[in-house]
Amino acid sequence: MVGTQRAGTQAAAGHLELVREVVGLWVQMQSRLQEHFAALAAEHSLSAIQAKILVQLDQGGAVTMRALADRLQYDPSNLTTVIDRMEELGVLERRPDPRDRRVKGIVLTGAGLSLREAFWQRLVSEAGPLGALGPQQLTELRSLLHLALADTRQQADTRQQADTRQQADTRQQAGGHR
Repeated sequence: MVGTQRAGTQAAAGHLELVREVVGLWVQMQSRLQEHFAALAAEHSLSAIQAKILVQLDQGGAVTMRALADRLQYDPSNLTTVIDRMEELGVLERRPDPRDRRVKGIVLTGAGLSLREAFWQRLVSEAGPLGALGPQQLTELRSLLHLALADTRQQADTRQQADTRQQADTRQQAGGHR
C-alpha cells in the first residue's frame, strides 16, 4: 500500500513538473506572439491595444465601452484615452444607443473597416512564431488547445454553479435567522 501511495505521489509530482514546464514554454510563446502582433500593428501605425480594438470590432454593430473592455480584459477608464485617439484618427466613432441614449456604442467607420481588414489580412497571412510547425503539428496543437480551453470553461462553469449554490444557501440561511 505504501509503495502504491509513493508511486502515486511521484506521478503527481512528475505531472506538476510537466505542467510547470509547459506553462513556462507557453509564456515564452505568448511573449513571441505579442511581439509579432505589436510589430504588425506598428506597420499599420497602430499601437498593440489599438490593433486589438480593431480586431474586436466588426460590421456587426456597436459595442459598449464596458463590453469592449471586458473582451480585451482592459480597464475601461484606461480604454477611454485609446478610444479618443482612435476617434481622432477617424477609424471609429461613438454613437448613442437607440434604446438608452446614456450609453454610447463604439463602431468602426469606413476607414476603420479598411484598416481592420488590411491589418487582419497581414496578421493571418504571416505564420509568425508558429511558422516553424508543420500542418500536422499545428492541427495537433489546435486540438490540444481546444481540449485545454474546454476543460477550463468546464471548471469555470462548475465554480460558478458552486458559487451560485453557496449564495443561495447563504440567502436562505440569512432568511431563516430573521
